[in-house]
Amino acid sequence: MNLTLIYVTSVVMIVVGLGFLYALIGGHERKRPQNAVEWLGSTLSVLLILSASALLILAMRSEPEARVVNFADRSAFEDVPLEVPAENFSFRLVSDDSPHAFEEFEGKVILLNVWATWCPPCLAEIPELNRLSGDLSEEGLVILSISDEPRQVLLDFHENLPLRTVSGYVDAPETMPEVFRSGFDVRPTTYVIDREGVVRRYLLGARDYDFFKRAVMPYL
Repeated sequence: MNLTLIYVTSVVMIVVGLGFLYALIGGHERKRPQNAVEWLGSTLSVLLILSASALLILAMRSEPEARVVNFADRSAFEDVPLEVPAENFSFRLVSDDSPHAFEEFEGKVILLNVWATWCPPCLAEIPELNRLSGDLSEEGLVILSISDEPRQVLLDFHENLPLRTVSGYVDAPETMPEVFRSGFDVRPTTYVIDREGVVRRYLLGARDYDFFKRAVMPYL
């Protein structure tokens, strides 16, 4: 369902309905229909306005429902301990579109952050992750930010809010190992992976600098 088209259509219908009403009764002193034709036209105009208004309300209500599976709400925060091997996968860097593989970070502690430009909680934690990357990269921490959005969308976003992490993208969640695939359902999702390549924690929802630091310090 194209919500933008529904919004535009609803507004046009309301404007047309109001226009008909004004044309029919706008010139009357008492602003009410004077004959059967005007009554019929006014009734149809009111029905048109009411139908468009109902359509607009339904569209506005359906939009957040469509996004609820993607946005991480604080009430849905999870912090799950795991002990699952992190399988290798391929991705491309946003900066130069060069191909890379997860296994290149072998021996590092990795925060794998699944995010998107349309996700407000993701944007809130980007400065936290940037700061963490600057403070702990020399101690062996790699923050890998992965999105499934088109590269140009990510490049345009980086111009306004640069990521100082390893920023990459994949073509689709299906190309990721199963353990990481669910991270694309609710964003942001972050995985803590130790130096042996084992996924230790699954973090659902946006976190701050202090939380991330506490999460990775045991493995550095």
